[in-house]
Amino acid sequence: MFKTRIITALVGVPILLGGVYLGGNYWRGLVLLLAGIALLEYTAMMHHQGFKPIVIPAAGIALILLFRLQLDQYLASLFFAGWLLMILVMVINYPRFNFIDLALSFFGAFYCGYLFSYALAIPELQGAFLNLLLCLVLTWASDIGGYWFGTLWGKHKLAAQLSPGKTREGAVGAVLLTIIAAISFKYIFNIEYLSLSYTILLGVCASGAAQLGDLLESALKRYFGVKDAGSILPGHGGVLDRFDSLMLVLPAVYYFLVVFG
Repeated sequence: MFKTRIITALVGVPILLGGVYLGGNYWRGLVLLLAGIALLEYTAMMHHQGFKPIVIPAAGIALILLFRLQLDQYLASLFFAGWLLMILVMVINYPRFNFIDLALSFFGAFYCGYLFSYALAIPELQGAFLNLLLCLVLTWASDIGGYWFGTLWGKHKLAAQLSPGKTREGAVGAVLLTIIAAISFKYIFNIEYLSLSYTILLGVCASGAAQLGDLLESALKRYFGVKDAGSILPGHGGVLDRFDSLMLVLPAVYYFLVVFG
């Protein structure tokens, strides 16, 4: 299993970094692919628990939210049209589709479309490549710090009902390593617009978002009764399993940079 995880990472990480570096339509295409697979995984989890996802309207809403910046002035009207279509499908097909199916389908569209949209919003800020790279580095640092500290010193459960393997010690380690990563990133790439104190705060916020994203996905998997969201990434599960932390880190870093950058 560990060997499989390493091989997948050796293939996947260069593709991800290549998309970040190339930017433009290459990055948009990669983000669209990730968001689309994530939504498919989400709807598959709904099916597993006996719910009926309203797939086409959900995909439309996710697509609208994903490209919300590009759609600009048409966003509100398109979003309303997608939402209206989802309601219409539920009403016409009731009771085959019910209100819970509607609510879960809408959440899936929002979760996969809106959160991934920040991967397209961040490049609009100054320093597109470095900002996206920063998001990846902080996410990976949080995951690694949580794993290391949890393995070595973890004793007290963080959220036993959601993720029994996560500990408070691991959470602290995640924050500490993310702060170290943020400070290192600042000085390696000479990022002058962030002071040291703001960089430390960024590390805390990013790690908090990463851990919250991880726990949110754990809650979804428990609710839908699955071990992994998918299997497209051997050794890692699905896109939602691998990118759950990053999906909340992206908006956290975006708004941090907007306010303090």
